[in-house]
Order: sequence, then C-alpha cells, then structure tokens
Amino acid sequence: MSNKIVVGTGLPPLPEDLLLARDRGEVLFVVGAGASYPAPSSLPDFGGLVADIYAEVDASMSVPLATLRTPGGPSWDKVPDLLTHQQRTELKFFSQNEYDVVLGMLERRIDGDPSKQSTMRRAAQKVLDRTITPNMLHAALVRLGQRFGQTLLVTTNFDRLLGLAAKKAGYLGTSYALGQIPNPSRSTDFAGILHIHGMLPLGKEKGSALILTDQDFGDAYLRRHAVTSFLYDAARIFHLVLVGYSANDSPVRYLLNAIAADERHFVDLKPRYAFVGCDPTDDRTPIEWQSRGITPIAYDRANNHKALEDVLMRWSEIIPDKKNGMRLRKYLANVATLDPDGVDGKAAQSFLRYYVRRSNPSEQAELAGILARKGSSPKWLAFLNQVIRDMAKGK
Repeated sequence: MSNKIVVGTGLPPLPEDLLLARDRGEVLFVVGAGASYPAPSSLPDFGGLVADIYAEVDASMSVPLATLRTPGGPSWDKVPDLLTHQQRTELKFFSQNEYDVVLGMLERRIDGDPSKQSTMRRAAQKVLDRTITPNMLHAALVRLGQRFGQTLLVTTNFDRLLGLAAKKAGYLGTSYALGQIPNPSRSTDFAGILHIHGMLPLGKEKGSALILTDQDFGDAYLRRHAVTSFLYDAARIFHLVLVGYSANDSPVRYLLNAIAADERHFVDLKPRYAFVGCDPTDDRTPIEWQSRGITPIAYDRANNHKALEDVLMRWSEIIPDKKNGMRLRKYLANVATLDPDGVDGKAAQSFLRYYVRRSNPSEQAELAGILARKGSSPKWLAFLNQVIRDMAKGK
C-alpha cells in the first residue's frame, strides 16, 4: 500500500506512488468542468450549461429548470408551469441528470436537423464564451501537467482556459481536439492540451465540433470509438487522475464505462484516481468511486471546494521544477525547525520520505545540510539516514 504524503493541514493526503509517478512523467490528468467553476472563470457545470442554453433558446423553461435545481423543490412532474409534453419530457431527463439526452431532445425540437450548426450549439458557444480568464486550479493543473518540458493534460471541457493558463505561466501548451489529438505514447514527444470532447475557437485559432448530446457521445464513444480508443491506450500507459468531476456527470459515465470495459480485457492498466469532493461524514461517495475501479482522494467540499484548489496548488509547489527551487528550499528549512515527534513534524516526515525517494544524491546532500543547521533536531538526520537505508534495501 502506498504511503500517504501530507502536503498541508486540513488537506487530503496524497498517495506517494502517485506523486512519484507524476515525477516520472507517468500521470495523465483528466480535467472536468469543476476546474472551471471557481472565480474568475465562473463557468457552469453541465447542468448549469444546459439551463443557460435554455435561457437563450427557450426562455419558457427557465423557471421550471431553476425550480428543479432548487434543493427541496418539487419533482419534475409537479412543476406548475404550462409546458408541452416535449418540454416536460426534457424536464424529466434534466431531473435525472441526463443532460446529454436533454440537449439532444432540445436540439431536435428546436432545429429538427442536429447535423448542422444548430441554434442549441450556437447558444452553448455563447454561454461558454463568457470568460477567458483562468483560475488558480487551471494554474495548478498546468504545473502538474508538465512532462519532459511540455504540457500534457486531457480535458472534457470545451473552454480554452488551460491553454491560456499555460501561456500565462510561460509553459508550452498546444491545444488539440478530436481528430487532431495524438495517440497516447510513452514517448517524451507525447504532449498537448487534449480536448477529447471538442474545443471552442480562441482568437484566430479554430475550434472544433463539440460533443454535447447523447447522439454526439454515442458517435464518439460507440460508433467511431475515437475517444474510447484514446482512453484504452492512455489507461495502459498512464496513471489517470480525474479532477473536477462528480460521479453523476454524463462525461464521467462515458469515461468510466470505457475504462471499465478495457479492464475486462487487459491486466496491465495503471491505477486510476479521482479527487472527490464530499462532506467529511460522507463515506458513501468515495465508496461509489472505489466500486468503479477508481481510487478516491476525498476532500472537504466546503467553501465551494476550496480544499481542491489548495491541495492541487500545494502539490504543484513541491514537484521537481526549476520554478519551485526557492519555494522548496524555504519549505525544507521550515521543516528543519520542527520537532520530528510533534504533530507537524510527523506530517513533514511523510513529505521528506517522498522527497528523498525522488531526489538525486546532490539534492539529498543539500537536504542533509539543511537538516544539520544550528537549531535543528538531530533526529532529522537520523530520520534522513534511515530513509536512505530503506531505499537501498528496496523498501
């Protein structure tokens, strides 16, 4: 079982094996809509996107949809508005979180021919074009997604905020969508911000078609197998880490079904993880992910999922990166002042164990010098020597 690395008070511990895999370039982050919720991005989740699309193309559904999204509100068949049978059917599927089905119904009702650039799709782009401002989650994910000098991230989001965050931070990050996406590979050249469900245009850069409706998902995952094949290969090469999803999201259902199908045929799939926001007393939600073959990293969802931003920011600040050198030395110097047997000292031991295992001999010598400075407990050097001996023994 992997050791747990404590990266901050009140934050979920991270599996050491996952951190080491990321440092070797063997982790692929899969980013969902939750990454674009926090300000200043403030984009909606899938349900919010559907509601906003209706506000653009069928305003008579705005109040019924808002009623359904209100906790404790009536069921779909008790909403007291004058709606057609088609509208009420759409309301039913909306209440079941089947948002891709709802958009398919809406598109067929409003446009008739879903194969063209429909009113619904133009409305979706209008909603998603409301912001071009990345948030701190995007910044953290871009840093964590650095692999051999390039950015590697997969996203089901249509927005271009990860690419903008990469550019802002001075990282290389070319965006690809759908048929442009390179096949997963262990090669150091495998890179890019990969929009597996399509992407919006940005300035002079062209966008692509968007996978929005049940028909779109069926075509991409079942008929053409484009996304499914990508996930099959990726799950055998990389540790997949899902960020910004809930278990009820339509994209998650398709993603997990694709991976689960592959698991029946291959025994060499890498471990998969998901950051899962839930109440501290909620044991069911993590188990729900675990039962799907995903290792949950549960965090407190309070304060608009602030802990997710904090843990990813903290993780991104301790990875081996030239931009983290000064920050890491400052952190290690602070660790040297702690009592190794105290609460904070024991938490810091988990980080030092990981740090030693990922570092080279010169970094270990520098760490020994920091721990040997005046005022530091001699127990730190003893701890460091023990970790190095354990490494030599293969523990």
